[in-house]
Order: sequence, then C-alpha cells, then structure tokens
Amino acid sequence: MSIDYSGFAFPKNIKSKEKKIYRLKQKSSKLVKLEKNRFSIITDKLDNCYLCQSENETIELHEVFRGRNRQKCMKWGLVIPLCYRCHKHITLHRNLELEEYAKNIFIKKYGKERFIEEFK
Repeated sequence: MSIDYSGFAFPKNIKSKEKKIYRLKQKSSKLVKLEKNRFSIITDKLDNCYLCQSENETIELHEVFRGRNRQKCMKWGLVIPLCYRCHKHITLHRNLELEEYAKNIFIKKYGKERFIEEFK
C-alpha cells in the first residue's frame, strides 16, 4: 500500500537516495589577491620552515590567528612559513605560543590600540 504524493502541495521526493553533487565555493578575487601578496613581519625568511628550519620541504604559509582573523593576518603580515610536516602536526599549545609571540611583535610595530581594534 503506497500513497501517491504527487497531488499534495509539497510532494515528497521519491528519489531521495540519489547523491547530491555540491560545488565548492570559488574564492573571491579579493581573497586570491590577499593570499598571493602574503608577507611576514615575524620573519624575513619565507623559504625556510619557521619551526624546524628545513629548506628542502614544501613550504606552506600559516596564518597565526585562526578562524575569522585569517584574512586580517594576511593583511597585517602575521604569517609564518611552515613545512608540510610542521603545518600538519602543529598543536593547539604550540599555536597559542605563536599567537602570543605574534601579538607582541604586532604591538611593538603598530601599537596595542591597533591590535585591539583589529583582532578583538
């Protein structure tokens, strides 16, 4: 005994077992420009890993502050180079140390008021 839902105002989807295909959101041109022009006020050497000092590995640029502050990190230069291994295995404790260190450097360069205005 099956019910015909086709006459209802909101008929049930009978083909509910089909997989939905989702498209990834493309990056905006503003974000692409920010990522392309990243710089660092923490270190001058963007070719070496900041933690293990390796040169031969693939280097990824890591924004020190996470989440909603990621783009602000790119804007203000709070970026460090990490090799793939260090970037993959960075711990929360180590990241908090990096955040504190980057905060102190930012305050020395731009001032405490600017830090509070931008990151809090």
